[in-house]
Amino acid sequence: QLSLIFTISAQSSNPTTAGHTCAQAAQRGLGVEPESDEPGSEGRTEAQPPGRCRSRAGHSTLPAMSTSRTSLSQQTPTAFGAPDPAPSDSAPSPAPVSALTASPRPDRLSIVALVIFTSVYAFFFPLHLGHFLISEDAGPATGLALYIALFAVGCVAFRHPLALAARQVAARKRRAVLTLIVGGLATLVIELIGGLASSALLNLAGLSGAILQNDASVAEVIQMFPPIIIVVVLGIVGPIVEEMFFRQFLIGLIERFAPTWVAVVVSSVLFGALHMHSFALSEVLSVIPHAFFGLSCGLLYVKTDRNLLYPASIHCLNNLSAFLPLLLH
Repeated sequence: QLSLIFTISAQSSNPTTAGHTCAQAAQRGLGVEPESDEPGSEGRTEAQPPGRCRSRAGHSTLPAMSTSRTSLSQQTPTAFGAPDPAPSDSAPSPAPVSALTASPRPDRLSIVALVIFTSVYAFFFPLHLGHFLISEDAGPATGLALYIALFAVGCVAFRHPLALAARQVAARKRRAVLTLIVGGLATLVIELIGGLASSALLNLAGLSGAILQNDASVAEVIQMFPPIIIVVVLGIVGPIVEEMFFRQFLIGLIERFAPTWVAVVVSSVLFGALHMHSFALSEVLSVIPHAFFGLSCGLLYVKTDRNLLYPASIHCLNNLSAFLPLLLH
């Protein structure tokens, strides 16, 4: 028995021997360094009964759950009994998965631009308070100019999430195209349901044939400016600005106090109310298709991991389908 204990003690203190003790094997497999091999450690080596392994503290331990796969592969013995070699510094390391999903914290410029963007947009468009400052004749030209200015300010305020969204689309081009196709078809179906509901309610209220005041105002603006300006501002710039406010900003704001589905529904209702010029029943019922369109854009925004480029593209295509014929005439 004394010779057996002496043999086990000698093997545990000599790392160059072929056989390792069970304590050393367990420590190396869990990513823990074996016992010290400094001179004089032989006297500190404790003999272990066969089939039992103990940690340095003398009790059994469990592996940490946060151990990364890389650290385990570097410290776990291979089939030959030696640890895997460390990766070479010259070998290119793969980009982390979180690189396409991590968004940096907003800086001071982004915060200032966001305050300007949301304040000016809410004052002139959803709240319709611009008529207190601008005459009625200058209203259409001021509205187009505001859309262009808000587009520039919004690109500064949301430049980080927009850059992240662009990287996500560039990394998965085929998936992005498929998402646009499916999202576009879903938007058509949802907007069609909203249109049918609006028509049915207007008929029940005896208001069939009522024209939404917003549509009448857009028709007047079309007659006042060249078609190219209408296509660029109302077909591209305007939809992007609206998506920045109602999807990127408003959904994120409401989500701080309510569930995501509440944020999507509330932003959709407010998007529909944007197209109202009064609280008349005909106006309320006529904006239902716009609210349903906002609902489809909100769902697309949430389902694509808050990627604004998808609902903005669908919104632009929807408006361009109405304004592009102007260029043909």
